[in-house]
Amino acid sequence: MRIVGRIGLCLLVGAIHLLITPNLALACTCDLPQKGKTLRQEISEAREKSKAVFVGKVVEVVSDPRNFYVVVKFKVESSWKQGYSDEVAVRTGRGGGDCGYHFEAGESYLVYAYSSEAKKLETNICQRTRGVADATDDLRLLGKRKPLVTNSSPSEQRQNSKATARPMA
Repeated sequence: MRIVGRIGLCLLVGAIHLLITPNLALACTCDLPQKGKTLRQEISEAREKSKAVFVGKVVEVVSDPRNFYVVVKFKVESSWKQGYSDEVAVRTGRGGGDCGYHFEAGESYLVYAYSSEAKKLETNICQRTRGVADATDDLRLLGKRKPLVTNSSPSEQRQNSKATARPMA
């Protein structure tokens, strides 16, 4: 009987510990697509809900071990939402249960980003973000692109437009 009592006490202590200890585990859960929606509707809805939609090449992935996320710096090639400059930083989780999207430097991606509470752009595996090679349907259905805002000064922009406007001799 003593062994049964000890086992019962251990189980009781373990159960109480589980109930009062905060759950620190991260888990990723994404909403499933709604049945009956066409691909065009899904892409349109994803565009509407996103703060920014763009194709960009990853310039750098900045990983600070003190943060639960990484910062991915993109050279923007084209944009469908927001007139972002030609360089944008987007946060994402590290992966392993936090829904983070794994980006590779030098690769191009179609990014659907939302604005976090900290007013930063973020994305994850629950968005329609994907490599450009896998985004042909999205690219076809997204529609007209927005012009990019460059990081150059107004005088540099005027010089560049004058340089490109000269007739060939």
